[in-house]
Amino acid sequence: MDRVSFSSEFYIENRKALIKNLGMDSLVFIQSAPQMVRNSDIPHSWRPDSNFFYFTGIKFPDCSLLIVPQENGEVEEILFIPAINPEREKWNGKMLSKEEAKEISGIKKVQTSDTLIPTIFRMQKWREYMYCEVNEEFSYQALSPQHLLLEELGRRLPGLQLKKLTLLSTPLRLTKKLEEIQSIKSSLAVIETALRAVMKKLKPGMMEYQVEAEIVYHYLNNRCERQGFELIAAGGKNATVLHYIENKDQLNDGDLILIDTGGELNMYCGDITRVFPINGKFNNRQRQCYQTVLDVNQAFIKELKPGYTWKQLYEKAGEIIGEIYAKNGFIEDPKKHQEVSFHRIGHYLGLDVHDVGRLDVPMVPGTVITVEPGLYLPDEGIGIRIEDDVVITENGVEVLSDSIPREIDEIEEIMSKR
Repeated sequence: MDRVSFSSEFYIENRKALIKNLGMDSLVFIQSAPQMVRNSDIPHSWRPDSNFFYFTGIKFPDCSLLIVPQENGEVEEILFIPAINPEREKWNGKMLSKEEAKEISGIKKVQTSDTLIPTIFRMQKWREYMYCEVNEEFSYQALSPQHLLLEELGRRLPGLQLKKLTLLSTPLRLTKKLEEIQSIKSSLAVIETALRAVMKKLKPGMMEYQVEAEIVYHYLNNRCERQGFELIAAGGKNATVLHYIENKDQLNDGDLILIDTGGELNMYCGDITRVFPINGKFNNRQRQCYQTVLDVNQAFIKELKPGYTWKQLYEKAGEIIGEIYAKNGFIEDPKKHQEVSFHRIGHYLGLDVHDVGRLDVPMVPGTVITVEPGLYLPDEGIGIRIEDDVVITENGVEVLSDSIPREIDEIEEIMSKR
């Protein structure tokens, strides 16, 4: 397991920024993530919690971080890691040592996990709030060991109030540092390699899963830890299903294929969607549809600059999409563009593919977002989404994915050399 991503200074500075907003009546408790069972004795592929990584750099299960400000102005930071178990190492490889944990995170005090609960009890005295967090996206998710631990602490320490870490962490993670932007760029370079390889191999009769296999091969061959999300390789009408991930059908002559993908490298991944003609040539109707979506993509990118909130951008996107789609005959009423565009035009991007953020916060230089207009015509078997990744700059934006082919002529030129 690659345990080092950035220098320890990156994580030290992140913790300093977090502590600035932490009152003397509070402490912070962040957990990495437990190893979850897939079935029988087979575990799911493991990934650390994004906040835990952001503040520690540690990529190892069942670790925890406790941050407690002191009255003398000092801050006590304690990292808890599992005790090294030689028998476990025989099966799963080398465990994280205290020395490695200190070097990676810059945290001087590292203890074994069996001391976590007694330490929390000791440190929370005279404290009123504890900032912590578990995934809160879906109400029906299974209760994890993290949920159960927080529930237990709530029973044993009824006077200690839990607060959402996201109140403190989200503003920090919204603005990407140079190291983070470079990691996204590195991911995009691998995505570009993979997509160019697909363009040169794509042909009628292939299976969607063969396209997926080609892309994943390039991810793994170029040091990506994993896919950032389930890859979409949707041929023909399948592309009109937004989260189609079965990737099981044959690709037909005359159809398009929509590929939505990202390889996670150094914990960050790009999020790119491209659409290619399976036989190498767009027909007239496909060309019209594709160029219309590309026109929206380019027009929206030109509008981007610091100061906009997502709420404002969604409104601006609606105006652009409505005008362009109506002009090209896909809708009559510009205000009803969602009948064919289906989804919003983008989202934040970072440690999470759908990264943390708020719709009402103005974007500042360093904010990374996606731009992904779509056009979906199920009756015609056409689904098109063109997705790029951009970073807000002082004067506008930089398109991080600009070198990944998107123009019709460029796509056909590359595919003609198969």
